[in-house]
Amino acid sequence: MYILTKRKKPIESLDWKYPLIIGFLYTSLCLLYESIFDVPGKITLLGVVIFFLPYIGCSLALFIFRSKPLYLEKERNHLNKKKRIFIDLVARNLVTILFILQIITWLYIWSTAEDTSSGQEFFAMLRNFSVGMKSLVPIWLSYPNGLCFAGFCLSFSIYRCTKKLKHLFLLALSILNIFLNDLQTSARAGMAFVIFILVATLLWDWRVNKKNPLGYFSVITAVSLFTQSPKVLREGYNIFSESKELFESIIHYSFSYLNTLSELINRLPEPNWVGERTLLPIYNIASRFNPYITRSAIHALEKSNVWGFNNYTMAGEIIRDFSYAGCIMLPFLITAIIISISNKSSRLVNISITHFFIGWMIYGVITNILMMGGFLISLIFLLSLGPIEALLIDHFAISRKGVQTK
Repeated sequence: MYILTKRKKPIESLDWKYPLIIGFLYTSLCLLYESIFDVPGKITLLGVVIFFLPYIGCSLALFIFRSKPLYLEKERNHLNKKKRIFIDLVARNLVTILFILQIITWLYIWSTAEDTSSGQEFFAMLRNFSVGMKSLVPIWLSYPNGLCFAGFCLSFSIYRCTKKLKHLFLLALSILNIFLNDLQTSARAGMAFVIFILVATLLWDWRVNKKNPLGYFSVITAVSLFTQSPKVLREGYNIFSESKELFESIIHYSFSYLNTLSELINRLPEPNWVGERTLLPIYNIASRFNPYITRSAIHALEKSNVWGFNNYTMAGEIIRDFSYAGCIMLPFLITAIIISISNKSSRLVNISITHFFIGWMIYGVITNILMMGGFLISLIFLLSLGPIEALLIDHFAISRKGVQTK
């Protein structure tokens, strides 16, 4: 006698609870860190509640539109061959062109930068120029370079689906592009984005695909150490004798943002309602054509009393613009748009957008990365690929079929 059992459907997409899990895990780590170390400023209950609002908005959108998944796994049967070839071609050309642009950018920086007596002074100068909105890199290089995050998401998605050596090389080149882009301002934002996505994928493969995480974890550890290079270069750490101070600064940087948010709430200004922080890249572009619009840097906010940091989590940035309701509504709308467009795209594009979405959510424990021009441009580029491939492939195939039947 045979007993028929219902076969479980393989997990391929994000569950609506994942944003809340990210918020819960980070809150737990921050509370643990505060209980062990003496952190300036204490985490408050109101701070935790406000911190969770964007994640509630993301989860709400994922739940309402759960019939339109954000995928992290390739199709079990096959990938659309024409669309796979198209996206592969887009990724290869994009990453290659961006690498060439990075070479041109660094040649431009070296030819125009002031003479410095040491590497530390050189990278400190790049950092100061960035903070002061006096970047050495012209707009015709800086904006295209921002597409490096789209190149990484596409390359990573292709490699996860094919596991081919040539796509692994493409992925490595896309990460190098982000590192070189970070180095232009002696920052780490881009490489942190890479690490967040790699760690999230590691946990996914471990829990969902039952893969051994040790080998993958060693790669992430190596990339994480490499990520600290800009800080070491601009601040002159001796990697051996001052490694303890560097490690402590990394820990402070990672687990203090509920403290900065709680401190911000006590001096919260009235919301401006025009998105001065949320739409910062758009305002900065407009300021180049309208002198009445003030151009400002993402670093322009005052520093908190917590380690002197000026990041206040995604909630802290949104609440300045759109008050408490905006902390839920804005992430809800962004997530809904991402879901709607990605659902009409091929699986590879959908996975690429999902990778970016995961990076955006995890980065939300520090700040809203869509305030940075490169991230916003990359998201727009990824979202545009769905309509482009539909126009070039699906529409062309239908038109060709119609011609053949006449």
